[in-house]
Amino acid sequence: MLTRLEGLFNKYHVVASWLLMLVAVVFYRGVLTCGFVFDDIPLILLNPFVKNPHLWKRIFLGPMWSFDGPSGQGEFYRPLGVFSFWLVDRVAGLAPGAYHLFQLVLYLLAIWMVYRISRKLLNSELAAFAGTLLWTLHPLHVEAVAWASAIPDIECALFCLLGFWFFLRAEDRSRPRLRDHVLAAALYFPALFGKEMAFAFPLLLLAYWFCNPPGDSWLRRALHWLPYALGAAVCAAVRVAVMGRFSKGSVIRDLNLRVMWAAVGLLGQHEKLFFWPVHLSEFRDFDLAASLRSAWPWAALLGLAVAWVWRKRDPILSFVVLWWFVSLLPCLDYHHLSFPLVEDQFSYFPSVGLCLGLGYLMFVGAAQHYGKARVMLVPGLAVVGALWAVQIVRSIPHWRSNEALFEYGLRVSPNASMVRAFHADVLQFVNGDYEGATRELQTALRLNSQGFRRIPAVTYNAYVALGEIALLKGHESEGLDYLNKAVRLYPDGNFAYSELGSFYFARGDYQRAAEYFEQAVRAKPLGTVARFFLGSCWLKLGKPAQAAEQFHAAREAEPDYFQAYEAEARALEAAGDNAQAAAVRALIKER
Repeated sequence: MLTRLEGLFNKYHVVASWLLMLVAVVFYRGVLTCGFVFDDIPLILLNPFVKNPHLWKRIFLGPMWSFDGPSGQGEFYRPLGVFSFWLVDRVAGLAPGAYHLFQLVLYLLAIWMVYRISRKLLNSELAAFAGTLLWTLHPLHVEAVAWASAIPDIECALFCLLGFWFFLRAEDRSRPRLRDHVLAAALYFPALFGKEMAFAFPLLLLAYWFCNPPGDSWLRRALHWLPYALGAAVCAAVRVAVMGRFSKGSVIRDLNLRVMWAAVGLLGQHEKLFFWPVHLSEFRDFDLAASLRSAWPWAALLGLAVAWVWRKRDPILSFVVLWWFVSLLPCLDYHHLSFPLVEDQFSYFPSVGLCLGLGYLMFVGAAQHYGKARVMLVPGLAVVGALWAVQIVRSIPHWRSNEALFEYGLRVSPNASMVRAFHADVLQFVNGDYEGATRELQTALRLNSQGFRRIPAVTYNAYVALGEIALLKGHESEGLDYLNKAVRLYPDGNFAYSELGSFYFARGDYQRAAEYFEQAVRAKPLGTVARFFLGSCWLKLGKPAQAAEQFHAAREAEPDYFQAYEAEARALEAAGDNAQAAAVRALIKER
């Protein structure tokens, strides 16, 4: 029976690939109704590089969060993803369904590529279909497909898969040619501008060669590996030229016992999520001691050791296991991660290896021991696929709104400081429960101080929010104290300066308010609200020309900010420049 199925899948492999993509559409169609959540708000909705058609070049000239001013000078250089946001916005505006449709199409292309790779890699039609089906239905991918901010992850994975497919085609030749590897490296190259995980791709190729008997000399293989390493080196040089450094720290210089133990713990958490994909949440805390006490990290290390020892006995199985580990390497150094330290999207590309490994074990490895009895494994595959499909359908609604995301995150990750801080926002701004919000913010501060790694943004935002609440309740000295704490903690942040400026503006102290709004503008040059208020301060202080400059800068950053146009026209009139004021008003009519 299985032999007949092998023949059918081989004959109708194109139909099988379309069937796999149809399965993805059936179970992931719910993402099309998801809205913008969490990082989508600043990265897409409020990002002037995305909203303003004239600022697209700035996407390539700074880190991913550089639109946020000095506070956004992190180590994530992902212009491919942000430029994709810009393109979708040009075509469909800020309609969330368009972004999710774009993601779903990329996911379908990735499924097609995984199936093609698995057919060539596993030497079994059934194993290839089973492994790709498992990858298609793995619940860990919900975050990558349902969250618009994860577009860089799926783009990075897609170009890595393209590069690996053409790498396999190059290796299929009796005598591989350098030009074939140059083509494969060129297809992989865009992945480096999608997400930093792509830097592990050249190591993945080395793992493939170590697991497969040499058809060429190692010297010739080194020559064929050079285009991939050169692509990574070019991207590294671009990063240094754009950001002034490759990253905030050095992997070698920062390596110590704590980093190594954390890497083991993180590896175990990724393995646990793969084999037990429940309670999936964007807000996940990491307890190193608890992780090391569990069996997961040690099982992962044992599996890797077995894969390495058996690479000559079963090179295919060894390689797909090493695929998972090697492609996860960039996610195991916590110094170079943001929050949380373990995210579902990290497993999007690495999980290809383990899914193909399960398919291989089921239909190739089992044949060596169980022969025809392996047909009994098919119901097992169906059960796992069905359970994962149910988990996909259950997980997608959590990404439909911020309220749903935070409510679910609070339920499954109550010890995550960031979800507590966001819950405080809901209590403050939606429910008007200032007391409850204050308790949640204090809890967030406590959890953050006790966590494996403190998140400065949580402390900063908590101080600002506590300051806002105290001022709303009339406790001025307490509120100002919290805001000044935030300024001392994070001088490059703009929120505390804006709150302080608003406090003095409301009290008619325009000079002092202007000083704080100037700091806010310095912290976030493209911040339109702070510029508008600063311009208003200058108008109140009798400096219309300076006011016009701020209003002009605000509308340049956000072309649809019509209040800024009108305010600039009034400031120009106050400065005696009626002709320029009329020109600005004409722009309002044109828009």
